[in-house]
Amino acid sequence: MRSILFPMSEKEYLSSQKRIAELIKKMTEAFRVEVWTASQTVYEDLKEGLKACPNLKLKCLKPAYLPLTFDFRDNASKIFSRYAKGITIPGTDLEIWKTAAFDDLWGHYSTCSFPEIKKIEADMVLLPLQSWEDLPLDETDVLYTSIALLAKEGGKKIVGYQLHPVFNVFKLMPRLMDGIIVRADFERQFYIDMGIAPAKVFCLSDPKDIYALSTIEDAYKNHLYNDQIPVRPDELSVVVLNHAKLRPQMREIFDLIAESKIPVVLSLVKRDFFVKDLSEDEIIKDAYFPAIKKIACPFYLVEVDSMVPTAMVSDVVISPAYVTPLEFAARYEKASWVYNPCDEKRSPVNGVRFIDQPEDFVAALKKVYGEKQKRLGMNDLLQEIGGRA
Repeated sequence: MRSILFPMSEKEYLSSQKRIAELIKKMTEAFRVEVWTASQTVYEDLKEGLKACPNLKLKCLKPAYLPLTFDFRDNASKIFSRYAKGITIPGTDLEIWKTAAFDDLWGHYSTCSFPEIKKIEADMVLLPLQSWEDLPLDETDVLYTSIALLAKEGGKKIVGYQLHPVFNVFKLMPRLMDGIIVRADFERQFYIDMGIAPAKVFCLSDPKDIYALSTIEDAYKNHLYNDQIPVRPDELSVVVLNHAKLRPQMREIFDLIAESKIPVVLSLVKRDFFVKDLSEDEIIKDAYFPAIKKIACPFYLVEVDSMVPTAMVSDVVISPAYVTPLEFAARYEKASWVYNPCDEKRSPVNGVRFIDQPEDFVAALKKVYGEKQKRLGMNDLLQEIGGRA
């Protein structure tokens, strides 16, 4: 099992509203992960929240502060000027030392250091690509720079990940990376246009991992990490919305799911109704359980109040009639279908597809399953980058 060093500042941790911890949790399934931080807050949070992760090691580093004398600063500026002599700003005859030595260097020495950092043992280092619009604190800058320097000297691979807006990234940092992991195609294209080799830029397609690296919170997307209905990567999460009247269509939906032979996790969301003196639970038991048992899959009977959390962990949401939860699911890029062979043909509406043929239903289900198998998460991309020579 490969090892990954994941340095983390308080800014990155809080910018993701702590969701980045979900990414760490997932990474421990495929890697030995070591998180280094200079923040006691981050350390304590991860220690408590991820205590069940067996492949995780946490370390809280304490910075040391060194004295800075004027003689040291003057000598460093002179040394830089000597080595940079003759190097001009592109398109001009102005030598760079005449501006940098007294502007950038004169006031930007750091007295911070991390004496505990002596060598990088991990196979790879995962670093956030920094933004000049939201500059890192001195401690964070020194922490990341120290780790990157030792990793390069030790021949370790450094992988950058996108958290802040891509348009504000420092120009040099991406060029130091052995691989860059982004969240969207436009970010990948940005780095390619910058001159980064396309083979070095990788795009996530797993919704959970993408949201874990987002700085914009969405209350509904938070349910992506709902673990009450566990779904493996090789399973399709199918949610069926119950209907008070269209019971023949409901049974046919379950029969077609069984016919597809796709490994599924099935959830049936109740609608809170009675038919005369029969409760919804009684109707479900008598009308649907025989068909559901043929699917031979994990099954969850869900109360209507849990419609949203259940839909968010789904891959497909199906109903025999057009209902509002289908629109909601489609908005969050879930496959949303009305299946009713008795309906007339309709074009998709608000992202909801109308299916009236059994063979089309089975084909659509297989297509969604195939697309899910092609998703790339953080673990997939790190394994690909780490496996390259």
